[in-house]
Amino acid sequence: MNVTLTGFMGTGKTAVGKRLAKRLGWRFVDVDALIEEAAKMPVARIFAERGEPIFRRLERRAIGRLVHGHEQVIATGGGAFVDPQSRARLRASGPVVCLTAQPRAILARVGRRLEARPLLHGHGNPLARIRVLLAQRARAYAQADLTIDTSRLSVDETVERVWEKLSPCLCRSWQYLLEHSKDLADRYAGKYIVVVDERIVASGQTQLEAYQHASRRLTEKREAGIYYIPLPEESLTAL
Repeated sequence: MNVTLTGFMGTGKTAVGKRLAKRLGWRFVDVDALIEEAAKMPVARIFAERGEPIFRRLERRAIGRLVHGHEQVIATGGGAFVDPQSRARLRASGPVVCLTAQPRAILARVGRRLEARPLLHGHGNPLARIRVLLAQRARAYAQADLTIDTSRLSVDETVERVWEKLSPCLCRSWQYLLEHSKDLADRYAGKYIVVVDERIVASGQTQLEAYQHASRRLTEKREAGIYYIPLPEESLTAL
């Protein structure tokens, strides 16, 4: 299982991801950092010299490789979750948390380094641009399992909110999922399932809904896992 932090620039994905990974004892991975390492240039330069389509292709490939790992906290760029293929892969690898913030809060956080933000740099009204991008991405961001507004939260407060919601379902019961993947896909495609003691006890359209359906059957002494079962069209191999 992995935990993915997605959401708009300036919402705290990297800072929150690092602290959450430390608490879990997991590896922290920044998708943009992986892309920069592979391309040997910063994201802003990739946009400027190669264009956004090339960047999105590199992003899709990086995510396609990452989701095969386990026990990772993954921080994505603000546009990664908009891509249907990347979104499906991230959702299938574990719960996805969308960090959001009010447009003015975002601008206050990123405004001093607009040259490093290719989707804002060069626009005469960055606040208006932020609002446009947020509106364009709203439908994709809404598909995250949990959304947290960080406008008035510190990094530590945000980590606590994430931990409060996700800690009940972070466990090690992947083996059952792997052994029964075909049967589960036939019955539960497009849903989340709750596995307790190698038995499915509940399902739901979202990770939180599935947990709520199963909450009466969970105890501290029994290992439980909540997993997304992708639809056939979402189960695509990396390009």
